[in-house]
Amino acid sequence: MKTTTNIAVDIGNSAIKLALKNAETLHEKSLSLIETDWQVSATQWVTSQNEEQQLAWQIASVHPQATETLVDHLRTRSSTADLNLLTWRDIPMELSVDEPDRLGIDRLISAYAATLQSAPPLIVVDAGSAITVDLVAADGRFQGGAILPGLGMQFASLAKGTANLPMLKSTIRQPQYPAKNTQDAIFSGVLTAATAAIDRLITRYCNQAGTSSEGVPIVLTGGDAPVLSPHLQHNHERMENLVCRGILGLPSSK
Repeated sequence: MKTTTNIAVDIGNSAIKLALKNAETLHEKSLSLIETDWQVSATQWVTSQNEEQQLAWQIASVHPQATETLVDHLRTRSSTADLNLLTWRDIPMELSVDEPDRLGIDRLISAYAATLQSAPPLIVVDAGSAITVDLVAADGRFQGGAILPGLGMQFASLAKGTANLPMLKSTIRQPQYPAKNTQDAIFSGVLTAATAAIDRLITRYCNQAGTSSEGVPIVLTGGDAPVLSPHLQHNHERMENLVCRGILGLPSSK
């Protein structure tokens, strides 16, 4: 009798991340959504890891069109494919937000994943296409947080909104104060704006929680985490692929 392997799927605005456990070993894969036939590559990778297993796809998505592409592909391969599109109701956390149905599922699952590692209160910073800074209170309730443009979005905004500024990419480089050329000026300005905002939000959240930042675990995740991490003032722990780890940690996925 075949056993079932849960496939954690995190569909973001620019990439899809996958994870699964095979013989207690965690396997992870990331694909850009601009890659041709990314859905084919994703399913081929999963199949290569689990040729003899039944698959249960646990999907968390903030990209409806990409979700439809993946689901259609999986159903073309098998009309009985085991698919679960996760919502906030699937996450064992209480929410203190105005509109749970509009909350990005990635934010909630990241917060849940962080609570599996550290007791709240805690703060999760996800540096992806957008940067989110969210708080989990001491009682374990997800309190919401803040959303600001990610580094790539800020670089693109400067390039699109001006006549002469070039388009930069999010790369690890040393900011210059004051910068002596246009590229360094853009990078230093955007990096400083992002890290200052994150640090300020962390301070505000800790004040609200009635504690110092030294007593609150701070988790940093997302594609731009390596760029931001060296320049944040608050101590933090970096955790890769936090959404997928949270999905695999759900009671129904164990």
